[in-house]
Amino acid sequence: MVKSRRGAAYRIALISSSAFAAAMLVLGVAVYFAADAEFRRTRDRAIAEESAALIGEGRVNGFAGEVAERERARTTDSFAYALFDPAGRRIAGSLDTSRPAPGFGMIRFQDPREGSDTARALTTGLPAGETLVVAVDSETVEDIDAIILALFGGAFVVVIVIGGIGAFVLGHYLQRRLGAISGTALAIVAGDLDNRVPVGRRGDEFDEVAGAINAMLDRIAGLMTNLRQVSSDVAHDLRTPLVRLRNQLELVGTVDGAAARAIEQGDELLKLFGAILRVTEVEAGGLSHSFVTLDLSALAEDVGESFLPAIADSGRHLTLSIAPGVAVPGDRELLAQALTNLLDNAIVHTPLGTGIRLSLAAETGRICLCVEDDGPGVPPADRDRLTRRFFRSEASRTTPGNGLGLSLVAAVAAAHGGSVEIGDAPGGLQVRIILPRP
Repeated sequence: MVKSRRGAAYRIALISSSAFAAAMLVLGVAVYFAADAEFRRTRDRAIAEESAALIGEGRVNGFAGEVAERERARTTDSFAYALFDPAGRRIAGSLDTSRPAPGFGMIRFQDPREGSDTARALTTGLPAGETLVVAVDSETVEDIDAIILALFGGAFVVVIVIGGIGAFVLGHYLQRRLGAISGTALAIVAGDLDNRVPVGRRGDEFDEVAGAINAMLDRIAGLMTNLRQVSSDVAHDLRTPLVRLRNQLELVGTVDGAAARAIEQGDELLKLFGAILRVTEVEAGGLSHSFVTLDLSALAEDVGESFLPAIADSGRHLTLSIAPGVAVPGDRELLAQALTNLLDNAIVHTPLGTGIRLSLAAETGRICLCVEDDGPGVPPADRDRLTRRFFRSEASRTTPGNGLGLSLVAAVAAAHGGSVEIGDAPGGLQVRIILPRP
């Protein structure tokens, strides 16, 4: 725990708390000096007003008499007075000090209770050569300054304590949230691929990061699962053609046509590996930078019309229902390949006399490219697995193919920001490529 409190989380929290305390210190010092200056200006104004009033009354009643009268009437120690003759001798007033220079200034005087002390005084020359001094003891301002310092010092200590507690709480919070992320990463490294970062209910930045990391881990887990599946399926699906190829090679030179059949088996293996590489290339992503805006209506028309003779020769019939003017950003070759795979599947996996329909429609917020038939369809339990690599339902085991056609269709749709939906058609199967509408 001691080591963990030296980490970045506590360091960030401590820096934040220290910065706040430093700001409070600067603010407090500024307030102290501003308040002190204002108190001193107020004190000087009061001395000046008192001196002016005394001089005005002294011109009528005499300065010595006015000083004596004000000292008799004084109820506080706010003002002290001294009147000096032209020779500098104090002739009135209880302020025990020597004659100061004219104007405002600090003077020293003898306080009957405290001894030598300082005061703020205004010295004014009178017409007869006399000098009037009106003073206020500095102790009042000094007491106020002391009170301000005491209050600020106490408040600063409270700020430091609260800031320290806040820094500890913030550091603990940051460490806990970051620790959850690092703990999940360590668990993944240790082999627990199902571990995920906890996501809170506040939806803050940590939760957004946790959600992004979890999405990344889900994607990685899906890719690894797909890799294991592909490895298993490749090993399983290649076993039979390799055995056949080996058997044909054993017959070369002893049975007529064995070499041609061996070459045919080799070509089938090459086609299989080519399909695997194509699906992998599309699933890897990074193709969107080469997308251009293309006329999907014209593309569907071209592919559909090119299949009309082949479908008719196979004993089935094709109808087209293409909405005009549908354009999307994409790769023409990939979309054509996906549509070709769907039509090939409709030919291979349906009986004679089956009706096949190719349609394109621009729906609200999306574009739907659909191939459907009125053939036997696919059991609902198998539909979710049709886009998996090498998956073949029991009904298609006896037909040619390698189970990669719909995998490529799904990969192409995903590369274009879309998806594949498989459902029922009237009496058969419906496969729809859903693309976002630009």
